[in-house]
Amino acid sequence: DQASLRVTNISEDTCEADLQVLFAPYGRIARIYLAKDRETMVSRGFAFVSYIHRQDAERAMAALQGHGYDHLILKIEWAKP
Repeated sequence: DQASLRVTNISEDTCEADLQVLFAPYGRIARIYLAKDRETMVSRGFAFVSYIHRQDAERAMAALQGHGYDHLILKIEWAKP
């Protein structure tokens, strides 16, 4: 999926709604997947954000790469299939 971003260095307090607020200004989001521990349901520190259009994903990556969020610095890259 060419419009999906892998977002790492997310705090364990982050939820899908937080990511929606952070990434929505850059375009229509198709899906957000936040990896969580199966037992504790706490964030595992990474997520995938899929946009409908690749150019929206490119804008989000440019704007949020290295962005400070919840005392951590976000790292964003293209998701690998």
